[in-house]
Amino acid sequence: MQRSIEASRLAPGVLGLLLYASAFLFGAPAAYFPFAFFLLLSLGALLVLLLHNALRSHWGLPLEPYLYPLARLLSLMGLLGLPFFLFLPELFPWARPEASLDPVLLHRAPYLNAPFLFLRYALSFALFAFVLSRLRPGEYRAEVGAWGLPLVFVAGTFLSFDLFKSLEAHFYSASYGGIVLLSAAILALAVAVALAARQGTAALRGQAQNHTNLLLALSIVWIYLEATTLIIVWGADFPHEVEFYLKRLQGYWDEVAAFWVVGGFFLPFLYLLTNLPKREARYLLPAALWVAFFRLVHLAWYLLPALGRGFGVGEALGLLGLGLLFAARLRG
Repeated sequence: MQRSIEASRLAPGVLGLLLYASAFLFGAPAAYFPFAFFLLLSLGALLVLLLHNALRSHWGLPLEPYLYPLARLLSLMGLLGLPFFLFLPELFPWARPEASLDPVLLHRAPYLNAPFLFLRYALSFALFAFVLSRLRPGEYRAEVGAWGLPLVFVAGTFLSFDLFKSLEAHFYSASYGGIVLLSAAILALAVAVALAARQGTAALRGQAQNHTNLLLALSIVWIYLEATTLIIVWGADFPHEVEFYLKRLQGYWDEVAAFWVVGGFFLPFLYLLTNLPKREARYLLPAALWVAFFRLVHLAWYLLPALGRGFGVGEALGLLGLGLLFAARLRG
């Protein structure tokens, strides 16, 4: 009986890993997007936990049962990222043989190279694991939040440069890491709030107003960074920077941009300003799910053009597989 229960718990995770592995049949770039999404979900959970501990907040207490399992999956995501080191030329322009003919990539070669990338990757996940090990569910570790939050944010910024921005090695923006990490924190917060709200108003322990306000505040900071980066890059008119937006404002990606701006910010912004989600979980739950979905759309707009892909079967299989794996971990 005990073995059958354990097997039933393991089955979704095993199936999830198999589905995720099948995404590689469609190419490494197809599996890379689901990996990026769930990596940012885990990293965002760690950032929110550190903020909760640093502030000794009450709003974080009902979210701990969901944030801790999500953050603890960071080590697994680090392991799942290792196979991509076998496909570096397929993913990154700086890893291709012709990179030596590009003066920009040649200039960045001392930083953008496989051995140094692997070292930074390993050190980042070691730091994440160490910081997370210093936190305890149900206990405030304000000192860990105080030094851990800036450390993880800096390490996460470098990791986002390495794994995501360098997919387009000509592009440069100092705010890129901040945009990605804020988006990750909003994603993790929205998922945790949705899971807590699903249990009803009592599970939120009267913190629905604080959760709503926090989602609103982080979204405002995120859209400010997003908009000012676009204005600065567009105004400077440097070809190696503007091409980032030109690629994402052509064809159907133009419609996707309008979709996530309206659906990902303006609509939830107006809804979260009302009193409904601040008072009852049934009104906060759809808003949190809505916000989480548009984090996926936003990341797709950032990464898929860089990978030279649309959203296909491989990406869907990878998302489904890792989604099952994460759901199994949350239930466990």
